[in-house]
Amino acid sequence: MKKRIEYFDIAKGIGALLVLLGHLQGPEFFQYSPYIILMCQWIFSFHMVLFFIISGMLICYKNDTDKDLKDIAKRRFKGIMIPYFYFSFFYMTVVVVALIKKQILVGTFWLNIWYVFSMYGMNVLWFLPALFFAELLFIFLMKKLSTKKAVIVIIIQAVIGYVIAYLLRQGTYDTTIKEGAHQFATALVRPFIACSFIAIGYFAFKIINKNNKKIIEIIAAIVLLVIGGAFFLKNGAVDFRSMVFKNVFLYILCSCTTSIGIILICKNIKPFKPIKFFGVNSLIFMAVHGSETVTHYATMVAMWANQYLTRARGYICYTIIVCVILIYVVAMILLINRFAPFIIGKPFKDSYVYNIINKAKLKNKSNKQ
Repeated sequence: MKKRIEYFDIAKGIGALLVLLGHLQGPEFFQYSPYIILMCQWIFSFHMVLFFIISGMLICYKNDTDKDLKDIAKRRFKGIMIPYFYFSFFYMTVVVVALIKKQILVGTFWLNIWYVFSMYGMNVLWFLPALFFAELLFIFLMKKLSTKKAVIVIIIQAVIGYVIAYLLRQGTYDTTIKEGAHQFATALVRPFIACSFIAIGYFAFKIINKNNKKIIEIIAAIVLLVIGGAFFLKNGAVDFRSMVFKNVFLYILCSCTTSIGIILICKNIKPFKPIKFFGVNSLIFMAVHGSETVTHYATMVAMWANQYLTRARGYICYTIIVCVILIYVVAMILLINRFAPFIIGKPFKDSYVYNIINKAKLKNKSNKQ
């Protein structure tokens, strides 16, 4: 097994934090600072593409295109889809409780069931099946076709995906069946578009990996971030989940230049352990950070603190909300890794509970002897 590349974890950690910040938007958050809305729009111009590009780079680094596709599919299913179904189950418990309390209609319950099994995904979980199928599709094409033919197919399917995404946005979905079909079609198209970004990451890594000149990479990163910023100002925020891309050409340029720029910066800075921690545990971070209950209480804490602040209160209050949510996220990461690693596809024997049970069994066995 190859050694983990540290800067990938740093980039994923930054990406996870950006996802959190990007999701903290709305009137209740914008009141804290006029710049928050601009920051959220910038984050939404590229943030999910960053993860797809990192995925492509990891495929290149691990030489996954040379490995058995069935083995890769099994490992990816265990590491991506098992967590998808576990976290979907946890999300559904919240929906069931809301249904019991008569806070939602029965139709909303069945709609969320459909979200799970159609792979449309509840909340932020949409990303996991999109990543899973996009990775397998890319590896399959690279194994079965020559590099040139694979690239051509990936470009064609991405173009078709963008066309379908545009057509889906033009439709009227005034019945449950139409809306369900729309969501299923969206879930099917996402991997075709995501596959193109995985390909960009795959080939970009071949170039990045050859160059070890720090100053050149830092200059390149700054240039890419500036270019990405310019494209963002032209195209604005997008929504990969709903496949709203505005100007597709500008979106691709903006998301790719910004994402690669961030990765190059991460490659050439000293690792910051908390960010690396979030990167190593980015799957858990992404799955749990969107708790509405935690966000509600975090906002209440910020509003309480607001009474005692005079200067820069907007920035401080927003920072308090982020910090409270991060405390919750860290707690969930530690709990899942320690007591329920099977949720993220790891063996139960890696858990603290298993070790206690195993020690107890060995102790009983030695006592009997």
